[in-house]
Amino acid sequence: MQCLYLIALSSVALGEVVILTTENFEHQTQASTGQTTGKWFVKFYAPWCGHCKRLEPVWDELALKIEQEYPEDGIVIAKVDVTTNRDLGTRFGIKGFPTLLYFADRKMYSYKGSREMETLKTYVTGGYLKEIPSKVPAPPGWAEQKLNELMKSLENQPTLVAFLSDFDEIVMRRKNAGAFIFALGMIFGVLIGLIMGTSGKSQKPKKD
Repeated sequence: MQCLYLIALSSVALGEVVILTTENFEHQTQASTGQTTGKWFVKFYAPWCGHCKRLEPVWDELALKIEQEYPEDGIVIAKVDVTTNRDLGTRFGIKGFPTLLYFADRKMYSYKGSREMETLKTYVTGGYLKEIPSKVPAPPGWAEQKLNELMKSLENQPTLVAFLSDFDEIVMRRKNAGAFIFALGMIFGVLIGLIMGTSGKSQKPKKD
């Protein structure tokens, strides 16, 4: 396990907080496929959040302390900006900031304790074992990925994005073909309506 852990983090400076995104989250953490790259303590945050800003120097110090004092334990301190990685926020049900999740022993633990550095350090080095874990949510499938791609391509249309968000929630929670087909049909219907509406407005009446 230690070898895999070192290989996975070969491009990451030791003692630094690892930045996770939608693109690299599963590859780095292997959260739902064995967690052979180590134990990951992840901060889900928003840049505008005051509590997140206050936690930032503590989080940086925690990463350094873990590397200095527990280099063989395979503990990684990381963070996710949910405002730019909305898919991960949906996957893990992030409702407030910061949310701290610990991925260890193929399970997920939701940290609810103090945000002092020593308390956080105690938690990741064994204190989490006193908590009741949850099952790690599976990464989005093909349907969810396509829906997310569509939403990103339409970011300049906030009304449509809000509409798609509702269906994204349906797909993520229900995870069945019927819900996706229904959502996809509604999406195409809205898109066709927008296209026809735009086309109609662009046509000027002919003069006699």
